[in-house]
Amino acid sequence: MLQINLYLLSRILYSLVKLGADSGYIPKPPGDPFPWFAAVVWGVVLWLFEHHQPTLQKSLQSSMTYLYRDSNHWTGLRDFVLYNR
Repeated sequence: MLQINLYLLSRILYSLVKLGADSGYIPKPPGDPFPWFAAVVWGVVLWLFEHHQPTLQKSLQSSMTYLYRDSNHWTGLRDFVLYNR
C-alpha cells in the first residue's frame, strides 16, 4: 500500500506542476521537466543518506549502503558476481 501511495504522490506532484505551468502560475520549462524532477528526488535521497540516514526506510538505507559504500570494496570475482559483503 505504501508503494502505491508514494507512486501516486509523485504523479500528483508532477501533474500539479504541469497544471501550474499550463495555467500560467509558473513559467513553462523549455523542455521535458521529468529529468529535473528525477535529479531533485535523487539529490534529496543522497543528502538524506549522507546526513540523516536513520530517517530513510530500511530497504532504501540498505540499497544506498550497498551502492555507495560496500560496492567500493570487493575482494574477488565472487563479490562482483554474487554479492558484496
